Amino acid sequence: MAKMDYNRRERVRLKADFLRLILRSPVDPARRSLLVDFVETYLPLAGREKAEFQQIVAADQEYAEVEQMITVYEKEGIRKGRQEGLAKGRQEGLQEALILQLEKRFGKLDDAVKRRVRRLRSVERLDSLLLAVLDAQSVEDLPW
Repeated sequence: MAKMDYNRRERVRLKADFLRLILRSPVDPARRSLLVDFVETYLPLAGREKAEFQQIVAADQEYAEVEQMITVYEKEGIRKGRQEGLAKGRQEGLQEALILQLEKRFGKLDDAVKRRVRRLRSVERLDSLLLAVLDAQSVEDLPW
Protein backbone atom coordinates (compact mmCIF):
# COMPACT_ATOMS: atom_id res chain seq x y z
CA MET A 1 0.00 0.00 0.00
CA ALA A 2 2.85 2.39 0.77
CA LYS A 3 4.05 2.21 -2.84
CA MET A 4 0.64 3.00 -4.36
CA ASP A 5 -0.01 6.44 -5.80
CA TYR A 6 -1.85 8.28 -3.04
CA ASN A 7 -2.37 12.02 -3.00
CA ARG A 8 -0.58 14.14 -0.41
CA ARG A 9 -3.43 14.22 2.13
CA GLU A 10 -3.98 10.45 1.85
CA ARG A 11 -0.24 9.77 2.27
CA VAL A 12 -0.15 11.70 5.52
CA ARG A 13 -3.19 9.87 6.95
CA LEU A 14 -1.90 6.54 5.64
CA LYS A 15 1.41 6.98 7.43
CA ALA A 16 -0.31 7.86 10.68
CA ASP A 17 -2.58 4.83 10.31
CA PHE A 18 0.33 2.51 9.52
CA LEU A 19 2.24 3.67 12.56
CA ARG A 20 -0.83 3.29 14.78
CA LEU A 21 -1.36 -0.28 13.51
CA ILE A 22 2.30 -1.13 14.05
CA LEU A 23 2.17 0.24 17.57
CA ARG A 24 -0.87 -1.86 18.43
CA SER A 25 0.42 -5.03 16.78
CA PRO A 26 1.59 -7.88 19.03
CA VAL A 27 5.18 -7.94 17.74
CA ASP A 28 8.43 -7.64 19.63
CA PRO A 29 10.30 -4.29 19.70
CA ALA A 30 12.85 -5.39 17.08
CA ARG A 31 10.15 -6.24 14.53
CA ARG A 32 8.26 -3.08 15.44
CA SER A 33 11.41 -1.06 14.73
CA LEU A 34 11.82 -2.82 11.38
CA LEU A 35 8.22 -2.06 10.43
CA VAL A 36 8.60 1.59 11.41
CA ASP A 37 11.79 1.80 9.31
CA PHE A 38 9.85 0.32 6.38
CA VAL A 39 7.12 2.93 6.70
CA GLU A 40 9.69 5.73 7.04
CA THR A 41 11.47 4.49 3.91
CA TYR A 42 8.42 4.10 1.69
CA LEU A 43 6.32 6.95 3.02
CA PRO A 44 8.75 9.81 3.61
CA LEU A 45 7.08 13.12 4.35
CA ALA A 46 8.55 16.50 3.58
CA GLY A 47 7.66 20.10 4.35
CA ARG A 48 3.92 20.58 4.59
CA GLU A 49 3.30 16.84 4.84
CA LYS A 50 5.38 16.65 8.01
CA ALA A 51 3.45 19.53 9.51
CA GLU A 52 0.12 17.90 8.57
CA PHE A 53 1.31 14.62 10.06
CA GLN A 54 2.23 16.34 13.32
CA GLN A 55 -1.18 18.03 13.40
CA ILE A 56 -2.99 14.73 12.85
CA VAL A 57 -1.16 12.85 15.58
CA ALA A 58 -1.37 15.79 17.99
CA ALA A 59 -5.06 16.58 17.42
CA ASP A 60 -6.58 13.11 17.40
CA GLN A 61 -6.48 11.13 20.64
CA GLU A 62 -6.51 7.96 18.55
CA TYR A 63 -2.94 8.80 17.45
CA ALA A 64 -1.57 9.89 20.83
CA GLU A 65 0.44 6.68 21.10
CA VAL A 66 1.88 7.27 17.63
CA GLU A 67 3.09 10.71 18.68
CA GLN A 68 4.82 9.18 21.72
CA MET A 69 6.31 6.39 19.60
CA ILE A 70 7.75 8.89 17.12
CA THR A 71 9.35 10.79 19.97
CA VAL A 72 11.00 7.59 21.22
CA TYR A 73 12.36 6.74 17.77
CA GLU A 74 13.51 10.32 17.20
CA LYS A 75 15.35 10.28 20.52
CA GLU A 76 17.01 6.99 19.62
CA GLY A 77 18.04 8.44 16.25
CA ILE A 78 19.46 11.52 17.93
CA ARG A 79 21.38 9.36 20.41
CA LYS A 80 22.87 7.24 17.62
CA GLY A 81 23.70 10.34 15.61
CA ARG A 82 25.53 11.87 18.55
CA GLN A 83 27.53 8.71 19.10
CA GLU A 84 28.53 8.57 15.44
CA GLY A 85 29.35 12.28 15.46
CA LEU A 86 31.51 11.96 18.55
CA ALA A 87 33.40 9.02 17.06
CA LYS A 88 33.93 10.85 13.77
CA GLY A 89 34.99 14.01 15.61
CA ARG A 90 37.49 12.07 17.69
CA GLN A 91 38.95 10.45 14.59
CA GLU A 92 39.27 13.77 12.77
CA GLY A 93 40.75 15.42 15.86
CA LEU A 94 43.39 12.73 16.14
CA GLN A 95 44.20 13.05 12.44
CA GLU A 96 44.70 16.80 12.79
CA ALA A 97 46.71 16.36 15.99
CA LEU A 98 48.98 13.88 14.23
CA ILE A 99 49.52 16.27 11.33
CA LEU A 100 50.30 19.13 13.73
CA GLN A 101 52.67 16.97 15.76
CA LEU A 102 54.43 15.76 12.60
CA GLU A 103 54.83 19.32 11.33
CA LYS A 104 56.13 20.53 14.69
CA ARG A 105 58.66 17.70 14.83
CA PHE A 106 59.73 17.41 11.18
CA GLY A 107 58.71 20.68 9.50
CA LYS A 108 56.35 21.22 6.60
CA LEU A 109 54.76 17.99 5.38
CA ASP A 110 54.09 17.25 1.76
CA ASP A 111 50.48 16.67 0.73
CA ALA A 112 50.99 12.91 0.30
CA VAL A 113 51.79 12.50 4.02
CA LYS A 114 48.77 14.58 5.00
CA ARG A 115 46.52 12.48 2.75
CA ARG A 116 47.98 9.34 4.26
CA VAL A 117 47.13 10.55 7.75
CA ARG A 118 43.58 11.56 6.73
CA ARG A 119 42.96 8.11 5.25
CA LEU A 120 43.62 6.52 8.65
CA ARG A 121 40.30 5.61 10.28
CA SER A 122 41.33 3.54 13.28
CA VAL A 123 41.48 5.56 16.49
CA GLU A 124 43.86 2.98 17.94
CA ARG A 125 46.18 3.32 14.95
CA LEU A 126 46.13 7.11 15.20
CA ASP A 127 46.89 6.93 18.95
CA SER A 128 49.80 4.60 18.20
CA LEU A 129 51.24 6.95 15.58
CA LEU A 130 50.87 9.95 17.89
CA LEU A 131 53.08 8.16 20.41
CA ALA A 132 55.49 6.91 17.76
CA VAL A 133 56.16 10.49 16.58
CA LEU A 134 57.85 11.15 19.92
CA ASP A 135 60.61 8.63 19.20
CA ALA A 136 60.82 8.84 15.40
CA GLN A 137 63.78 10.53 13.72
CA SER A 138 61.85 11.15 10.49
CA VAL A 139 58.40 10.66 8.98
CA GLU A 140 59.72 7.56 7.24
CA ASP A 141 60.57 5.99 10.64
CA LEU A 142 56.89 5.84 11.61
CA PRO A 143 55.27 2.39 11.64
CA TRP A 144 52.59 3.26 9.08
